[in-house]
Amino acid sequence: MNPYTLRNEDFIDRVDVICPKCQSRALVTGGKPHGSVAEQETHVKFTCVTCGYALFYKNTPSFAIYKNSSHTEKKLRPIFLNSPCDPFFAFNLWYKTDTTFGVIWAYNLKHLLIIEDYIADKLRERHNVDMQNNSIASRLPQWIKSAKNRSYLLKIIHKLKQHA
Repeated sequence: MNPYTLRNEDFIDRVDVICPKCQSRALVTGGKPHGSVAEQETHVKFTCVTCGYALFYKNTPSFAIYKNSSHTEKKLRPIFLNSPCDPFFAFNLWYKTDTTFGVIWAYNLKHLLIIEDYIADKLRERHNVDMQNNSIASRLPQWIKSAKNRSYLLKIIHKLKQHA
């Protein structure tokens, strides 16, 4: 998998989070990487198998965003992409930790492994892939890309993976 062609939102179909009720590992499932808001509302749900807490995205509050040409309010639910929380409920991510430089996070183990491979790669060749401003590689902060932080960050990721 290539961090120059993949985007963070390609991993929102299964997001590992911390349950806000019992602090155990829980799941947000059903996110569609390129889906409409309506599709997200229909499919996305949160489930904690430890305490039984469950929530559907369609049952979360919606907000008035704008009025259309007929002056009817358009209500949408927010989606928090490219931030260190789950995109739908804004719950804390399971794979998230503070570092000396900032927060490192991933939506799930597969996402974390892509980031780990990118950090570990000393050459970081694009292999004829055009620059994409929304790719994982372009969205990572400079302190993650810096070679001088490589071993430190790989140790932190190793600790995060032990929670898998």
